[in-house]
Amino acid sequence: MDPIKVKVIQEFNAELGSDLKNLGKIPQLHERLQHERNNIEKSLSLASTEAPSKVKAAIEGVDRINNEIEELVKISNDLEQVLIEQLQQDSKIDGIRENVDKIEELQRALSYLYLVKSIEDICDEIEGSLLAKDDKLTITLYANLTERNSQLQSSTCHHLVTYLHDTLHFWHNYLKDKFTAEYNEILKALKWPFCGSNLNLSTTPSLDAMARFSTVTEYLLQLQLPEETAKPAVTSSLLTDFIPVSLPILLLIRPLRRRFIYHFTGAKQTNRLDKPEWFFTQILTWIRDHTEWVRMNVQPIANSLGLDHINAKVEFMRGLVQLAVEKLYSELPNMQYDDALFAHLIDEALGFERELRDTLLYPASQPATVFVLTQAQIFVKWVNMEKKYATEKMDAILSSETAWERLMGTDIDDMKVTECAEAFLTLLMTITDRYSHLPQPGHRLQFLELQLELVDDWRVRLLQLLHEDYEDPLTSIMPRILNTLHYVSSVLKEWGATVHFLQLHYFKKQSDVIELSVEKLAETSENPGDEDDSVFDEALALLQRLERELVNEISNSVALDVKAKSRPYRTDKWFAMQSEKELASLSVTPSGCPMFQELAARLNTLQDILALPLFNKTWKNLAAQLDQYLLEEIAVVNQFNSGGAAQLQYDIVRNLLPLFGLYTNKPEAYFPLIKEATILLNMALGSAMLLLEALEGNEDTAEVLADVGIYKMTEDIAITVLRNRTDISSQ
Repeated sequence: MDPIKVKVIQEFNAELGSDLKNLGKIPQLHERLQHERNNIEKSLSLASTEAPSKVKAAIEGVDRINNEIEELVKISNDLEQVLIEQLQQDSKIDGIRENVDKIEELQRALSYLYLVKSIEDICDEIEGSLLAKDDKLTITLYANLTERNSQLQSSTCHHLVTYLHDTLHFWHNYLKDKFTAEYNEILKALKWPFCGSNLNLSTTPSLDAMARFSTVTEYLLQLQLPEETAKPAVTSSLLTDFIPVSLPILLLIRPLRRRFIYHFTGAKQTNRLDKPEWFFTQILTWIRDHTEWVRMNVQPIANSLGLDHINAKVEFMRGLVQLAVEKLYSELPNMQYDDALFAHLIDEALGFERELRDTLLYPASQPATVFVLTQAQIFVKWVNMEKKYATEKMDAILSSETAWERLMGTDIDDMKVTECAEAFLTLLMTITDRYSHLPQPGHRLQFLELQLELVDDWRVRLLQLLHEDYEDPLTSIMPRILNTLHYVSSVLKEWGATVHFLQLHYFKKQSDVIELSVEKLAETSENPGDEDDSVFDEALALLQRLERELVNEISNSVALDVKAKSRPYRTDKWFAMQSEKELASLSVTPSGCPMFQELAARLNTLQDILALPLFNKTWKNLAAQLDQYLLEEIAVVNQFNSGGAAQLQYDIVRNLLPLFGLYTNKPEAYFPLIKEATILLNMALGSAMLLLEALEGNEDTAEVLADVGIYKMTEDIAITVLRNRTDISSQ
């Protein structure tokens, strides 16, 4: 069947279905299909009229694109041709470049040969000048050779650089030998060195000899090898700190070195392990005898050549110090196991260092003997030896029969300085002097720790002495120990403010900060320490705590003795004493005489045995105790008539206060409580009753008491004292 018919049948079946009632839809279906037919016919009619113009436009577009493609192909062909021609030209340029490279290589080779030729020419000229004995020209040519060497330092022509180095060293050695021989002859004519038989010769060197000395010195200074080619001979790692000296200084030192080796090596009698001071003294003597001459005659020549970096005097000293360092370094292994020899060698080495730095003004930046002593193994031995001898010295100080004797002197009388205190501080100062020249802060801090350890050991030893039983602290060793503690503390406090210990304190804080954790470091940065502290703070805190304890113990002992004599005075009949009107004049209460006498005697004893600052602390402590005691045991517990009140006031004002008035202008300031009690007891009856009424009426008691001159006494005590008046209690 025709596919079109099949499709039509399917469309009718879909629209009408199997229900006959749907046949009524046929007109509507016919109308819709007719409408669709009209639309299709209309569109076909429109397409038939527009199609030619659209086809024409499409054809024109295709032609235009085709033309553009042809133009691009032509341009591409032209570019291809240009590229081919360019490549042909580049190949010609490559050939030219190869020729240029060959020319440059030949030029470098020619320059290389020119350099070699110029070096050979300079060598030939040097030979000629030597034959002509023209020393000045020889040195000038050598300087030219040195300049060439400096110019070629960055060159990659290693063989050429090596050749030039070897040539330079050859001429340096040759010329050095030549001028050295001449220099030695000149030095003999100048009677150098100024020691031994030459020391006794007072002849002035000739002008010709000095002129020749200046000339050859100038030649030798210019004969120095450049630093990059110099190869200093270092016999040990220890000597790497010693920068090689200039040639003239080396030759000036050479005869002294020969003498030193002759006298202080081998089996010579002057070479003794137990006499290191001999070779140290010899070096110092040579420095004193020769440095000024070197400064006057060598330094101006170096300055004239523009060699400002050369300090002839320092170089000469450094060369001689190197002799001492080499000798010290060789001696130490033989002495490490003999403490006496080792200690003596250390003493002499430190004395040598001190003399060099302080007297001869050897610069601190230059190496000396302490560099040997601070090697790890030697330094540990040194510190342990210092501790051992310091401990033994402390034992000897404290066991001396005169250890606790007072030293006499106008400047230390008030401090009551004992022999052992001064000896101990001298021991600490000696240690300080021995390590103060050490260049490394870490080494100095180790000695500081040793000193702090010794201070604490000293405190413990004094504490052990105090543990003995004493019946009376004032007649025992306690006051002298107290004076010793106070003097040592005051001196350590002064030391802590010196530059030496302030620097150590700074380094110690830096060292401590490094060891802190990140958290603790943050806390430290937020809460910096007191700027006024010192390295002795912890040691001082312990010493001062012991000092306070001893002051309190002595004060308490005196107070107990005074209180023991006060019993009759405390229990006297204060309520039945004659009034002031009944007596011709008041005098000290008889029952109080023993107490006041004991107090006066004890105060006098304290003043004699204690340092002035300690005595001031002690009597003030004692005054505070007596003030409280007199208030509680007399004014508060006794009844007073007018005569008793007047008598108590008289005893306080005319007897007690004058005893302390010897040591202060205002003794009443130290007895406020008993003084205020006498005010209340001697107040007019009317005023006393009004005051008592006000106090019991819960008014502003502080203001009320202040109106009558009562500032220290409490309200309850004031009421008790007022009620102890018989004229009030009887009402």
